[in-house]
Amino acid sequence: MKVTEIYVYPVKSLGGIALPAAELDAQGIRYDRRFMLMTTKRSKTGALHKMQLSSFPECALFSQEFAAGEATAAGDSQKKKSTSTKSKATGDVGDSVLIHYHPPESKLDGAAVDRTGAEKHRIIMSPVQHPPLRVPLNPPIRTLKSLDVNLHGSPARGYRMGDPYDAWFSACFGFDVVLVYIGDGQRKVLGETLKTGVKVRNQKREPKAATTTTPWAALVSFLVSAWLSLLAVLGIRKKAPPEQDEPWLAFSDCAPFLVTSQSSLRNVRARMSEGVDVPMYKFRPNIVVDGDGEAEWAEDYWGELTVRPLSKMDPTASSVSEVPSLTASSSRSSRASSPAELDGAEDGASSPVGAGSGPVRLVLTSNCTRCTSLNVDYKTGARAAGELGEVLGRLAKDRRVDRGNKYSPVFGRYAFLDPQGSEGGGEGEGDDKDEDIVRIAVGDAVAVTRRNAERTVWDWPDL
Repeated sequence: MKVTEIYVYPVKSLGGIALPAAELDAQGIRYDRRFMLMTTKRSKTGALHKMQLSSFPECALFSQEFAAGEATAAGDSQKKKSTSTKSKATGDVGDSVLIHYHPPESKLDGAAVDRTGAEKHRIIMSPVQHPPLRVPLNPPIRTLKSLDVNLHGSPARGYRMGDPYDAWFSACFGFDVVLVYIGDGQRKVLGETLKTGVKVRNQKREPKAATTTTPWAALVSFLVSAWLSLLAVLGIRKKAPPEQDEPWLAFSDCAPFLVTSQSSLRNVRARMSEGVDVPMYKFRPNIVVDGDGEAEWAEDYWGELTVRPLSKMDPTASSVSEVPSLTASSSRSSRASSPAELDGAEDGASSPVGAGSGPVRLVLTSNCTRCTSLNVDYKTGARAAGELGEVLGRLAKDRRVDRGNKYSPVFGRYAFLDPQGSEGGGEGEGDDKDEDIVRIAVGDAVAVTRRNAERTVWDWPDL
């Protein structure tokens, strides 16, 4: 199999960005779901709650793209240059995400045109009729007001981006909306099935080496530990992050990654009438594989995938037309690279995006059960007309296969990065090098390296 599509969603629930390659860490694709929209609308208590496509289909009317330049809540008028976030895996993604709002229109030029081939899988957005919004990818949390956030019963501390950002989204939606940044907040993974697989894998790969401890070394270790504990009590030292074998989340629902297969998508499309095509972007995946050599729904039993870069990319592995454009206009970060841009390893040329230097291992821990977001029309921000508004129901006929969530159909698998089974290393040298960063690219080879005997059972509490 091969990786055919990669998506990132900086602001949760808005349109995704298709990438030719990406950097990954334990919390997902870099910058994935670091922001979330909240509102008091439809709240019985007046408390802020999350905005997701299933409840607020208008979220589909927003597209995102990475951009360079000074972030400003006033729109895209500032062109001042600033230091951008460079990445060998994603190219120059910039230091901010540019968000466009596309008001729904019933008479768009080309909207009713009968498109064929790859164009069926592209979202034709309406012209932008509202100044775009720049959101900094790494805002300084010391200047932001903290906010307690509870997503699916897993609480964390977040940060309000501020009135200008809230006002922009509120004007687009027509009701009060708040933009929240995860910052240094960490959400616990609640489902034991979801996290146990990762903990077990990490423990297996980290056997404790036999050591001989001298009395002097033991004393020094005790004094250092006591000193750090005292600093933590006094509030001088920040609370230590969770143990390495305890996974945590940003604003992803239940896991850092969602993996889907085009083989199973073909099964979904076969449930529709001829000419009615269901695009993959409706399933909001992070990593899409072609499923070659695997049967439909084989991913239900996948326990582990290993992604390896190809020294020479197969020219048929990817095509620009296969990746849908979710941004208002073409940009370097949102289009698929051509085969010529992704190969070059054997020719001695350096790729502009750069695949990973070693294997990337993903532990697939649970099924992804589906909701009414599958029925949303991204052009209207409402339930789609006709058969495209019935995707969830047609999938539910025989895909309610998870005993832990028996009323919802399954499509795709949640996954965690196994850092002990992945090789890569971030940019930089010496102490500045981030060893937790690994890379994947469209065209990378994918192998199923562990299969489960039975389907996993969903056990996230109250979800």
